[in-house]
Parts: sequence; structure tokens; C-alpha cells
Amino acid sequence: MTANSSTQKAPSGETILQDGVSCSRQPPWPSWVSRLTTLTMLPVALCGAYILAHTSPWKLALWLGSFAVFAVPVRYLVCARCPYYGRSCSTQFGRAVPLLFRKQEGRSMRLGLWLDVVFITILFALPVTEAWRLGGLLLLLLWVSMFASMFAVLSRAACSVCPFTFCPIGRAGKALWRIETPPT
Repeated sequence: MTANSSTQKAPSGETILQDGVSCSRQPPWPSWVSRLTTLTMLPVALCGAYILAHTSPWKLALWLGSFAVFAVPVRYLVCARCPYYGRSCSTQFGRAVPLLFRKQEGRSMRLGLWLDVVFITILFALPVTEAWRLGGLLLLLLWVSMFASMFAVLSRAACSVCPFTFCPIGRAGKALWRIETPPT
């Protein structure tokens, strides 16, 4: 690998450098974490699709397109470049990505992690007004609480032990739980 690669073997051989951060060769997440976080994502996806299917076909199409971009090309920019590629990680994407992409050794994850923020924001925001229109305050509160619960579980179970200190979602999660992030 080149000296300016974003993923390199560290001199000790027990860690891997990803975007300048030393990562253990073994994933820091217990195997149950990916199942738990994915379990919290499914109701959010179903609820968002339900709300938009009953209110706005064009927003549903935009939402499904955004979800598809989040689930496939953005995973190429994040998961295919991750040192934990193909293993249990913070979501089930870690195991699924090898079915779509080969490992992208030596490539940065930073852009992909920022695109995660963009697409997660779109996926949250599109159903907000439609939830209000379809079910009033109760459905809006359900939507917001489901999304907040998903973020709370993800940030507590996954981000709290994730070594990627450059991840904007991880930083927000660690700030939420007041978990100290080591300097990069």
C-alpha cells in the first residue's frame, strides 16, 4: 500500500489504520449489536413507507430512491472501505456488503460517512409533514420517537465503542451519551 493510503497496516500488525485512526483487527461490537440496530431500523423504514404511501406518491418515490442510495452506493463508500468489511459490525450492512462490492482497500470512508448524514436526514425529514397530515400530532410523535429511538440504540450500542472518531454520526452519538472521543 502507498504511504498516503487511508487504510494501512499499523507497524504492530495488531491494528489497522483507517483514515488515520488505529483500529483493532477484531470488530469492537459484539455480534448482537448488528441484529439489535437493524431491528430498530425496520419499523422506521416500514413506518416511513406507510406514511408516504398514504399521503404523497412523489415523496414516497423520492424517499424510496433516497433509501436505495443510502443502502447501496453509500455502503460502497463506507462499508466496502471499512476494516471490518464482511464481519458483524454496527448494522447488518457489514455482512451484506460483500454480496454487492469487493473490499476497497486503502480508500477513505469520510465522504461516505458524511453522505450517511445527508441521506439519514432526508429519510427522517420527508415523512415529517406527511405524518402530521395523515395522523396529526400522534403520528408525528410516533415517527419522531421511532427515529429518535433508532438513533439512541445505534449511538449507544454501536457508536459508543466505534473507533472511527471522524464519523459525524458517531461524534453526535458520543456527545449524546457523554462518551469521550479520543483525539484523532
